[in-house]
Amino acid sequence: MNAQQGWRYERTIPTVDVAGEPARVFVGLVEQGDRIAAALRVDDGKAVLVPLETGGELLKALRETLENWWRLDGHRDLAPGPRPGR
Repeated sequence: MNAQQGWRYERTIPTVDVAGEPARVFVGLVEQGDRIAAALRVDDGKAVLVPLETGGELLKALRETLENWWRLDGHRDLAPGPRPGR
């Protein structure tokens, strides 16, 4: 999406989906009537609002999920080959 579709200050983060295919995560601000709200979208999929009241909860949930995974399995290298940066 672009500014003419209501997105402002859009930032694209390149990544891959769970099948290893290229994907893009869009983060930006969208117009909601006379207000601006933070939003996320993956590729050309549905955009979701991230209200300021719950945006911190989203980041907290992501951090806790990663921390829990690390405690349970993250110490093991599950990749079949060398990982980038190692």
